[in-house]
Amino acid sequence: MSLRGRARSVLATGATERMLIVTSGPITLAMSATAVDGLLPLDETTAAGIATVRGVSYPISGLAEWLGLPLSDEARESRVVLCGSRGRHRGFRVDQVLGLTTVDLTQIRPLPPHFTGEERTWYKGVFLYRDGVALWANPDWLAGSDVGVGFPRGPVAATQSTEAPASRPEAVVELEVVHAERTA
Repeated sequence: MSLRGRARSVLATGATERMLIVTSGPITLAMSATAVDGLLPLDETTAAGIATVRGVSYPISGLAEWLGLPLSDEARESRVVLCGSRGRHRGFRVDQVLGLTTVDLTQIRPLPPHFTGEERTWYKGVFLYRDGVALWANPDWLAGSDVGVGFPRGPVAATQSTEAPASRPEAVVELEVVHAERTA
């Protein structure tokens, strides 16, 4: 099963976006389904930190480390999320894959006005998810160039919300785990 199916749809309530929700360190990140090429178990990557799937090589980075965040002590269900956008590819180790959900675009809010720097290119917005918020990652930034060029430096705080989400409960979809090609 590919996540690249219909990512945007129009329901009676309006436009929606299908997103993969992951956690890494203290952050909950939403990735557009169209930017997710697949999921790998951690043992499918090479010692050099590269996974090759269907002839495409993905340099692998820890998402929390890449964002300048502390690592989680409870990474029980770690996976590698393979991302691609505009011919560029990158993989990220995440602590947990929470699942696929469909988000009504009216529920997504822009970053607060005090975010005035380059972080506006990293995230497309925020929305309530379960008991907190999820940052919607820009697919071009996710699959972008090497670490350290236009990427966060230092901790990025994710604010916890005390409100219950206004939208319906998330429907979790089972995800297929793909296997990387072994390179000698």
